[in-house]
Amino acid sequence: MNLLACIHQHLGGLTTPTLNELGDALKRISDASKNIAPYIKEPNQYPYGRHVIYKNDVLEVIVINLPPDKETAIHDHGESIGCAMVLEGEVLNTIYHLNEHKIERSSSYLVQHGECFFSKPGLIHKLTNSQSERMISLHVYSPPLQNMATFQEQGNYNQSVS
Repeated sequence: MNLLACIHQHLGGLTTPTLNELGDALKRISDASKNIAPYIKEPNQYPYGRHVIYKNDVLEVIVINLPPDKETAIHDHGESIGCAMVLEGEVLNTIYHLNEHKIERSSSYLVQHGECFFSKPGLIHKLTNSQSERMISLHVYSPPLQNMATFQEQGNYNQSVS
């Protein structure tokens, strides 16, 4: 089964998914994700490639291509929950928190090929690829992303719509 058909089969019927349901669906989709190549976009406006490959009223699915020695901005996902699976390479997920309106690093952990990581509403993080090969991941968010904020290490933040 092709990737989009598999995504529709495992995610299309969800109405109010939980983090566990998103994670379970991503694991079931992982076999079809071997055919991810047509959905990988090179970086354009961001230091990473970002391609929304599926979206409905309940969720959206995004393929991220994070090149070697690149990272995302520090950001949140608005009111969305999310789950992502690393399909190629590995990525460092760094978690932040707000302390008196200043952003502070809380923790970091490495997510390896085939592993998932989760995002609850309000989670602030960034993804870093410090490897010599690209990192490809498949992300699913519910509801679809909107009202995301980006942050600077110095504590400033900007509201943006994704």
